[in-house]
Amino acid sequence: MERSDRALASARHAYDTARTLSAGRGLVLAGAFAVLAVGLHRTTHATWIVVAALAVVLAAFGWRGGAFRRGGLAGMLAGLPVFLAPTIVFGILHGRLQCPDCPLGPTPACIATCFGTSALVGIAIGFAARRESARFVIAALASALLVGLLGCATTGLGGALGIVAGVAAGGVTGWLVQGRAAHA
Repeated sequence: MERSDRALASARHAYDTARTLSAGRGLVLAGAFAVLAVGLHRTTHATWIVVAALAVVLAAFGWRGGAFRRGGLAGMLAGLPVFLAPTIVFGILHGRLQCPDCPLGPTPACIATCFGTSALVGIAIGFAARRESARFVIAALASALLVGLLGCATTGLGGALGIVAGVAAGGVTGWLVQGRAAHA
């Protein structure tokens, strides 16, 4: 009995350590996005709230494991275009890479970029909704939304609404199109 109790405790310790390390990787990834956000975009108090939310979400999904961890990573990678696109568009249009603070509001090009890229990300996640579990899709949507908000929320409320509407509309569209294809 004593030997099996030690083996069980050892296995439990290894399991808990692996989950803790996976959650730590989520925190490191959120920190890397924070550094990128500071370098590429203007930062506000909202930026730090989004970074904190991203850290909590990625750590929780990493700790939970399975479909949540895979979905969190996939959503983080899917959110990269939304995170980078406003900076690239601003750089092409204005010749510099760091977005200004938009005192008069975001430019229509930035809002269209945020909405367009987030809609494409939503469509991709919507397509994945039929192949993957609901846990995967929830984790992917949450992490893609937060990563995208790090890039698009810097343009103001219009950019934030653009990404939320884009991910929602794209996700529903992808889910519906994929569902129709499965029944055809």
